[in-house]
Amino acid sequence: MRLLLLMIIITLMVSSGCETVSPIYRPTTGGYLGADISPKKTWSCWGSVVNASAAIDEDLTTIARGRFNSAGEEITIDLKRLCLFQTIIIEHGQFERGYCHRLSILTSVDGKNFTKQYDTSGARRVTIILLPKPTVARYIRLKVVKPGPERWAVAEIYLQ
Repeated sequence: MRLLLLMIIITLMVSSGCETVSPIYRPTTGGYLGADISPKKTWSCWGSVVNASAAIDEDLTTIARGRFNSAGEEITIDLKRLCLFQTIIIEHGQFERGYCHRLSILTSVDGKNFTKQYDTSGARRVTIILLPKPTVARYIRLKVVKPGPERWAVAEIYLQ
Protein backbone atom coordinates (compact mmCIF):
# COMPACT_ATOMS: atom_id res chain seq x y z
CA MET A 1 0.00 0.00 0.00
CA ARG A 2 2.83 2.39 0.89
CA LEU A 3 4.56 1.66 -2.41
CA LEU A 4 1.38 2.44 -4.34
CA LEU A 5 0.94 5.72 -2.45
CA LEU A 6 4.59 6.69 -3.11
CA MET A 7 4.20 5.93 -6.84
CA ILE A 8 1.06 8.12 -7.00
CA ILE A 9 2.84 11.03 -5.28
CA ILE A 10 5.85 10.81 -7.62
CA THR A 11 3.56 10.61 -10.67
CA LEU A 12 1.63 13.68 -9.53
CA MET A 13 4.84 15.65 -8.90
CA VAL A 14 6.24 14.82 -12.33
CA SER A 15 2.98 15.52 -14.16
CA SER A 16 2.45 18.84 -12.32
CA GLY A 17 5.89 20.10 -13.37
CA CYS A 18 7.51 19.95 -9.94
CA GLU A 19 11.20 19.30 -10.11
CA THR A 20 12.88 17.47 -7.26
CA VAL A 21 16.31 18.86 -8.24
CA SER A 22 16.88 22.32 -9.66
CA PRO A 23 18.58 22.39 -13.08
CA ILE A 24 22.30 23.14 -13.16
CA TYR A 25 22.04 25.44 -16.19
CA ARG A 26 19.17 27.80 -16.84
CA PRO A 27 18.49 29.11 -20.34
CA THR A 28 19.46 32.72 -20.96
CA THR A 29 18.46 35.12 -23.70
CA GLY A 30 21.66 34.41 -25.64
CA GLY A 31 21.74 30.70 -24.87
CA TYR A 32 24.52 28.88 -23.04
CA LEU A 33 27.75 30.84 -23.04
CA GLY A 34 30.52 28.32 -23.67
CA ALA A 35 34.09 28.74 -24.83
CA ASP A 36 34.76 31.42 -27.43
CA ILE A 37 38.10 30.69 -29.07
CA SER A 38 39.68 32.16 -32.19
CA PRO A 39 40.47 29.78 -35.09
CA LYS A 40 43.68 27.89 -34.33
CA LYS A 41 45.17 28.67 -37.74
CA THR A 42 45.37 32.36 -36.70
CA TRP A 43 47.37 31.71 -33.50
CA SER A 44 51.10 32.29 -33.16
CA CYS A 45 53.46 30.69 -30.67
CA TRP A 46 56.97 31.22 -29.31
CA GLY A 47 59.05 30.40 -26.27
CA SER A 48 62.25 28.94 -24.88
CA VAL A 49 61.52 25.49 -26.33
CA VAL A 50 62.86 24.20 -29.64
CA ASN A 51 60.29 24.40 -32.48
CA ALA A 52 57.62 26.20 -30.39
CA SER A 53 55.24 26.62 -33.33
CA ALA A 54 54.86 22.81 -33.52
CA ALA A 55 52.66 23.07 -30.41
CA ILE A 56 49.84 24.65 -32.45
CA ASP A 57 50.33 23.23 -35.97
CA GLU A 58 47.61 20.52 -35.69
CA ASP A 59 50.18 17.80 -36.39
CA LEU A 60 50.86 15.31 -33.58
CA THR A 61 54.08 14.12 -35.24
CA THR A 62 55.81 17.49 -34.80
CA ILE A 63 57.00 18.33 -31.30
CA ALA A 64 57.97 21.47 -29.40
CA ARG A 65 60.65 20.23 -27.02
CA GLY A 66 62.38 21.77 -24.02
CA ARG A 67 66.05 22.58 -24.54
CA PHE A 68 66.88 21.27 -21.07
CA ASN A 69 65.03 19.28 -18.45
CA SER A 70 64.77 22.26 -16.12
CA ALA A 71 62.39 24.79 -14.64
CA GLY A 72 61.74 27.93 -16.65
CA GLU A 73 61.00 26.37 -20.05
CA GLU A 74 57.94 28.13 -21.50
CA ILE A 75 55.58 28.48 -24.42
CA THR A 76 53.50 31.61 -25.09
CA ILE A 77 50.50 31.54 -27.43
CA ASP A 78 48.94 34.62 -29.01
CA LEU A 79 45.27 33.84 -29.75
CA LYS A 80 45.05 37.09 -31.84
CA ARG A 81 41.97 38.29 -29.94
CA LEU A 82 40.41 38.01 -26.50
CA CYS A 83 39.04 34.49 -26.03
CA LEU A 84 37.01 32.76 -23.33
CA PHE A 85 38.17 29.29 -22.25
CA GLN A 86 38.46 27.10 -19.16
CA THR A 87 40.32 23.98 -20.31
CA ILE A 88 43.83 23.57 -21.72
CA ILE A 89 44.86 20.19 -23.12
CA ILE A 90 48.53 19.42 -23.79
CA GLU A 91 49.22 16.39 -25.99
CA HIS A 92 52.79 15.09 -25.43
CA GLY A 93 52.86 13.01 -28.62
CA GLN A 94 55.44 10.25 -28.93
CA PHE A 95 57.18 11.46 -25.75
CA GLU A 96 54.58 10.23 -23.26
CA ARG A 97 56.99 10.96 -20.38
CA GLY A 98 57.59 14.49 -21.69
CA TYR A 99 55.33 16.04 -19.08
CA CYS A 100 56.39 18.23 -16.17
CA HIS A 101 55.71 17.57 -12.52
CA ARG A 102 54.52 21.15 -12.01
CA LEU A 103 53.26 23.61 -14.64
CA SER A 104 52.14 27.20 -14.23
CA ILE A 105 49.42 28.74 -16.42
CA LEU A 106 49.65 32.50 -16.90
CA THR A 107 47.39 34.70 -19.02
CA SER A 108 47.42 38.25 -20.35
CA VAL A 109 45.19 40.56 -22.34
CA ASP A 110 48.07 42.76 -23.59
CA GLY A 111 51.05 40.38 -23.85
CA LYS A 112 53.02 42.37 -21.26
CA ASN A 113 51.33 41.88 -17.91
CA PHE A 114 50.79 38.19 -17.16
CA THR A 115 48.69 36.91 -14.26
CA LYS A 116 49.13 33.44 -12.81
CA GLN A 117 45.84 31.57 -13.17
CA TYR A 118 46.78 28.15 -11.91
CA ASP A 119 49.57 25.72 -11.00
CA THR A 120 49.01 22.08 -11.81
CA SER A 121 50.78 18.78 -12.26
CA GLY A 122 51.34 17.11 -15.61
CA ALA A 123 50.39 13.61 -16.67
CA ARG A 124 51.71 10.95 -19.03
CA ARG A 125 50.80 11.31 -22.69
CA VAL A 126 48.12 14.00 -22.21
CA THR A 127 47.88 16.74 -19.59
CA ILE A 128 44.36 18.11 -19.12
CA ILE A 129 44.08 21.35 -17.16
CA LEU A 130 40.71 22.57 -15.93
CA LEU A 131 41.10 26.14 -14.72
CA PRO A 132 39.11 27.04 -11.59
CA LYS A 133 36.97 29.51 -13.54
CA PRO A 134 36.39 30.55 -17.17
CA THR A 135 39.21 32.85 -18.28
CA VAL A 136 39.31 35.71 -20.78
CA ALA A 137 42.74 36.30 -22.32
CA ARG A 138 44.55 36.90 -25.58
CA TYR A 139 47.88 35.42 -24.47
CA ILE A 140 48.52 32.14 -22.66
CA ARG A 141 51.90 31.24 -21.18
CA LEU A 142 52.66 27.70 -20.03
CA LYS A 143 55.74 27.61 -17.81
CA VAL A 144 57.57 24.62 -16.31
CA VAL A 145 57.88 25.04 -12.54
CA LYS A 146 59.20 21.56 -11.77
CA PRO A 147 60.49 19.39 -14.64
CA GLY A 148 59.37 15.82 -15.18
CA PRO A 149 61.25 12.63 -16.05
CA GLU A 150 62.22 13.85 -19.55
CA ARG A 151 62.57 17.16 -21.37
CA TRP A 152 59.16 18.84 -21.77
CA ALA A 153 57.43 17.75 -24.98
CA VAL A 154 54.38 19.46 -26.50
CA ALA A 155 52.94 17.94 -29.67
CA GLU A 156 49.73 19.98 -29.58
CA ILE A 157 47.82 22.42 -27.38
CA TYR A 158 44.04 22.59 -27.44
CA LEU A 159 41.66 25.01 -25.72
CA GLN A 160 38.06 24.47 -24.70
